[in-house]
Amino acid sequence: MPLIPHKQHHFDGVRLQLATGFDAEWIPAMWKECVTGTTQRTSRWQLPDEYGTAVFVKVYRRRPSHGLLRRLLPGRAQREGLGYIEFSNRGIDTIPLLAWGEERYWGLWERGVVVTKAVDAKTVEEEFSTSEDTELLFDTSEQLARIHGVGLSHGDPLVRNFLATRPVPTPFDLPSWSRLSRSSQRRDLIRFLGSIASLTGCLEMTADLLSRYSEQMAHLPQSEEDLLEEAQKYALEKKQT
Repeated sequence: MPLIPHKQHHFDGVRLQLATGFDAEWIPAMWKECVTGTTQRTSRWQLPDEYGTAVFVKVYRRRPSHGLLRRLLPGRAQREGLGYIEFSNRGIDTIPLLAWGEERYWGLWERGVVVTKAVDAKTVEEEFSTSEDTELLFDTSEQLARIHGVGLSHGDPLVRNFLATRPVPTPFDLPSWSRLSRSSQRRDLIRFLGSIASLTGCLEMTADLLSRYSEQMAHLPQSEEDLLEEAQKYALEKKQT
């Protein structure tokens, strides 16, 4: 049974899953201000006073390149919400999920939304850029190993997609999550190590973080040398784009 109990809420073509403990009265106002009232991808929005918290609203919108088949399939918001649930089920703490779902007309996807609690923390990338706290990077490497250890892949584990929380960094931004496989483990490691290489500019630090990861995970998807080489290539490609 999911560790994030939830209920359905429908209005005007919108079908949302809403975490229990929250009523739906605030949903239309949030939708009007953060979804239809702006073109921003993410917005910070204050819940009614009785909840005493703010949220981040992440919006996925239909693009001209989205074909008919893609619009018939579940959107990224739906998948991301399921990712938060699956991570929670496996014992990995994430940003608290309040609501997620999508808007459809005649069965065709229009928009999707993921609403999470606003956590007062910088990303690992932001925190390291100001503090140069290397232990934070090692903690993030261990957290990635924990995610893999429970059979999951983050999908895009860049250091900007972890919050610098204690005692362990908190993963978020999960639309690309999947079950762990050799290929998804390899992709996660290349992206994580590549983001470390871009952040620190230090190959030795990148290698040390991979060693820390391998202390937690018995098997690597390929040799450390190959992973570090692929991570450097990834970092260079991202720098050039």
